[in-house]
This record gives sequence, structure tokens and C-alpha cells, in this order.
Amino acid sequence: MTVYYLGEGKGRGSDCELDIEAAVTVSVGPPQTVLKGNTVVLQCTYSVTPAAQVDIITWSFTSSSESREVVTMLANTQSVFGTYEGRASITEQASLRIENVGESDEGTYRCTVKVLSQGSADTKSVDLTVLVGASAPTIVSTVNSAARAGDDLTLTCRSDGGKPLPTLTWFNGSQPLETGVGEPTTNEGARQVIRDLSLSPVTRFDDQTNFVCKADQGYPDQLEVQTAEQVLDVQYPPVASISSNPNSSVKETNTLTLTCVVQSNPDPSQIRWLKVSGDSADVLQTGLTTTYVIPKINRSQNGTYRCEASNGVIPRDREADGQATVNIDVYYAPKISSSFVQPFRVDFGSSLPAVTCEAEGNPMPNLQWVQVGTGRTFNNPLSFATMTYSEEGTFTCVAAALDFPQDTVNVTIDVKGRPDIIGDRPAAREFMEGKVAQVVCEIQADPRPNKVEWFLLDSSDNRAIITTGGPYRIMQENLPNGMKSVLKINSMKPEHSGRYVCKATNMYGEDEQYFDVTLQAEDVVTTARGSDATLVIIIVVVVLLLLLLLVGIGLMLAHKRGLLPCKGEPETGKGGRDENVTNEFSIEMADKDKSPTAPLPSRVESSQYIPTPLVAASYEARLSGASFGEPRSPVGQDKPDGKKACQFPSISGTHHRGTTSSGEERTVDD
Repeated sequence: MTVYYLGEGKGRGSDCELDIEAAVTVSVGPPQTVLKGNTVVLQCTYSVTPAAQVDIITWSFTSSSESREVVTMLANTQSVFGTYEGRASITEQASLRIENVGESDEGTYRCTVKVLSQGSADTKSVDLTVLVGASAPTIVSTVNSAARAGDDLTLTCRSDGGKPLPTLTWFNGSQPLETGVGEPTTNEGARQVIRDLSLSPVTRFDDQTNFVCKADQGYPDQLEVQTAEQVLDVQYPPVASISSNPNSSVKETNTLTLTCVVQSNPDPSQIRWLKVSGDSADVLQTGLTTTYVIPKINRSQNGTYRCEASNGVIPRDREADGQATVNIDVYYAPKISSSFVQPFRVDFGSSLPAVTCEAEGNPMPNLQWVQVGTGRTFNNPLSFATMTYSEEGTFTCVAAALDFPQDTVNVTIDVKGRPDIIGDRPAAREFMEGKVAQVVCEIQADPRPNKVEWFLLDSSDNRAIITTGGPYRIMQENLPNGMKSVLKINSMKPEHSGRYVCKATNMYGEDEQYFDVTLQAEDVVTTARGSDATLVIIIVVVVLLLLLLLVGIGLMLAHKRGLLPCKGEPETGKGGRDENVTNEFSIEMADKDKSPTAPLPSRVESSQYIPTPLVAASYEARLSGASFGEPRSPVGQDKPDGKKACQFPSISGTHHRGTTSSGEERTVDD
């Protein structure tokens, strides 16, 4: 290319001629991967600076084994060579398009662009990888048909024809497996890979397990991950268990349903129900029915039940022997089996041999003795080391279990023997002087005493028999288990103090009790009398106060009606009275309806209160609704009826109102 340059010379113009060579730059795309049989485009672009006509574009191929021309484009005419004829072409400026790619097309491709007129060219290379999809993997088992529990089993996964060779992975469902998985075995020439899964041994838990082999060639966008599945068919003998409804403890007369739950492959061909008794067993039911029903079960059906299932597969361990047992416990109500000869006759003071109450029931009943009338409880067997009359009577043996009705039986114990007097020995009794004294002797005996005697001991312990008469009276009363004798002293006196003896006798013997009878202590009597005197004083004071109140009310009413004269004004010149303020007060009861009520003070000081019956009465009247107002007339001033007005001092103030000897009214503060 020739370029003319016009410049400016010194003093005159001049012409310059320069020759510039054009430069070609080639760029290619990234390496390409294509699946065998598909079409691929290898990107190639160029630029020429300065712009010039490109004369030749050439693509060539190089592999480890050969080199060859692919296609050449000259003056817009393409020439395709060898196996590429009909499959290869230059497109998109300088890119190479190859259709129906084969494995032999894998290698390095060179894109060359030339400008012949300038002798300029540039070349760039790009790699092409051809993928070959592997065939679907296959799984082969070492067992042709169903596996049997306890056998060793190997599953082999194989993949052929893949390029590159796939990676084989074993899964249990969706969980990858590591245990039992061997290392892969590859054959590059045959393009084959193998990987084993070993199950040693196969168990019943492997039955119907889905084992999956996955083949992954590492190009998920172009080659799908292929899988093969193998669902194991593992034959195993029956494994049985029993469920009961209700549970294994059932009440008598209820319905019991036993269900034999069986797991096996294949299904059981026979199920038997047996009742086990020691080393023997009675067959109850045979067939394919998994349930055994006992309506209205009774206690004789208590025991062990077994179901046996078989399916033709010989068991290799006792875990899968096809048998299961359950112990049925039949509950039934308690029943006392003991019978007793009635009644038990026991001597007083002797021991009671053990009275044993026996009962049957399930669960074992709880046995207890209860004394009728007292509610006292005793353990079984019933026994007493020393019998007294307190242990005489009816005892009930109670057999109880769960919520069953209780069973009972009664036993009567009859105690025979000498009398037994109840109480402390000796017994102390205190009585007030002049009061009636009663000494009670309560006797238990069977039979009842035929004689009860009272004695009084002297200082030498000599006995003087007491009979009804004089100060004494003896009374007797029969009781259910004996009798009661009462010694009554009509009026207690000092000479009645002493030790009294109550003696009871029957055909078996006698018993006696001492009673120390004394007068009640003086201070106790004084205290009692003092209490009575205090009560009398209180009553008298209350009565006097009530009388005083009544008098005050009477005076108040009399003054109000003018029935009583007022104390007149002091007269000057009489009795030496002067004109000083006197301490005498004229009292007037204000009419309730004519004068405002002054507030009643919450507390009246001693200096304000005039302790006279009239004042007290006025105060009570105030409380009852009367009001005290200011005086309606000066002291000594005549009322309309001509009588003197009585002025009452104000209770609510702190001053007194009085009159001087001249009749002048004044107020004196306290």
C-alpha cells in the first residue's frame, strides 16, 4: 500500500512518499465441549490495521496422532477437506462450524488469517473435546432370585461406553452408602467401570430396600446422571408379637382379644394359637386368623398364651422363630375361704390364739380385722396376748382388692372371767364441802357381778362396810358388758374424807378399786366464793347506777314542768352575802323545739363537769335528743307564769355562768 504525505519545505514546498505494512490480529473463543453427533462452532475473529483486504482464512486440525487441513476460504470461496466435507464451514467472519461431530474430531483447531498483499498473517488455537454418553448402568446380583435372610449378597453396578468414564455411587433410597461399597474397577480401553455393594449378611430389614446406583460423567449440562435401581426381595421367617385388648391384666367376665402381629416374607401359611402349661401346650386355634377371642374370660383361663406363625422359611436364629407369648392375668373379686366356729370363748386375762382369715382373689386381697362398734383395726391374723373385756365383741374380717366389692366374715369373741373395774388405781376424787359427792365404780364382767360392796378404810386399813342409809346411798345400773355402782354422799363433810373400796364379785373371782375421797382445797373454794361475791358487787353497782339515772330523769322532767323551785337570786344584806360572783348556778332546761342544739363535746373535762344528779340527768337528756341552749331570761327574771327561770350551764364551753349578789350575770372561765 502506498501512502502519499504532503509536507512544507524550507523556502519551498516538497513531496514525500511512505510505505506502511498492514497488521492482522486474530482472536479465538474458549475451548469447546460437544456431545458426539451434535454441532459445534469454534469462535474466531480478526482485525486488520490499517484496514486491508483479507485474502485467506484457514482452519487446520492437530491431534496426538495426526494433523490435517479442515477448510480454507479464498476470495469468498471455501474449500473443505477430508472427513469434514459436508460437515464443516467458515461462518461469522472466521468461525468454524462442524456438524455431526465425531470422536475423531476431538483435538486442537488453528485459525489463520492472511493479507497476501502485505505478507501479514496471524494464527490462534482452540481445543475441542468430544463427549460420548455412557450406556445406562446395570445392576447384577449374586443371587438370581430372592435372597434369604442370613445370606451374603453382592450387587454389582456396571457402566459401559462412556467418555469420560462415569463415577459410580451407591445409594439406599436417597442416602449415599459408604459401608459395604467397594472401590471402582475401570477399563479405559473398553470404556467400562464397575463398583460393588456387599451386604453381609442380608437381614429382614433389607427386604424391599431400594438400592440405587448412579453414573455421573461430570457434565450435567450435556450428559444426564443415569441410574439403576434394585429392590431387594429378602425372604425371612415370621417374626411375631402379641397385643392384647384390654391389656394383659383383665377382669373376670370381660372379653379378651389377642392379636398375633406377624412380619414375614412370604406371608404366613399358618397361624396357631396355644395355651401353654409347663412344657406342654394345648392347641386352641389353627388357620390364618391372627386374632384369638375369649368372651367372658374366667379365672381358669389365667396363664400363658402363644401364637406360632410359619411360612416355609427355615429360621436361622431364635429371634425369627415365628413364636410369641403373653401372660394373661385374670383379676377376680376376693372371697374369704375361712370358716369359724362361733363364738370364741376366752378367759379374761388369758391370750387369744391367732384367728387367721384366709381369702382367695387376684390380685391377692388385703386382709384386715375391724372391731364392730369401735372401728378399731387389727392386722391378720387376729391375736391378743392378754384378753380384757375391751376385746370382747364382734370382729369383721375384711378382704379388699382393687375396686372389687369387699368380702367379709364376722367372728364373735366372748370373754368370760372375774370382774374388772375400770380406772386408775387408786383413783382420786375431790368434792366441795356441803355438796353432793358421787363416786362411780364401773365394772366389766361376764357374767355380771352377783355382788358389789362398798367399804371405808380406817387408819389401820380396817374395812367398814357401807350400806344405803344415813349420808350414804348406793345405786347400781346394768351395762351391756357389766354394771355400774355409784356411792352417793348426800352432803360432803370432812369426816367423809378417806379411802373407799369398791369390790365386785362373780363366779370367776373378784376385783376391787380404791377411791381416795377428799375435800376440795380451801384456796379453790375461796376463789370460787370470791368470784360469786364479785358478781354480786357488780350486779349491785349496776342496779344503783340505773336507779341514779332514773332519779336524774325524774328531776329533769320536774324542772321542765316547773314542779321544783329554782334556787333564787342571792339577796344582798342577808346572811353576810356580798356582791361577789357566786359559785351557785341557776339551771334551766332549754326546750328542744325552741333553741338550737349545741354540739355535744367528745370529752368533758373534770373542771367542766358538775357531778350532780341533775347535771347527769341533763347530760343523759342531751344524749336522748334534748338540747341545751342559751338562757332565755336572765337569772332571777320572772317567766311569763311568774316563776323564776332555771338556767343550765353550758356543757360544751369551758366556762360557767353565774350571778352576782346584785343580780348581775357573769361568766367565769375555768
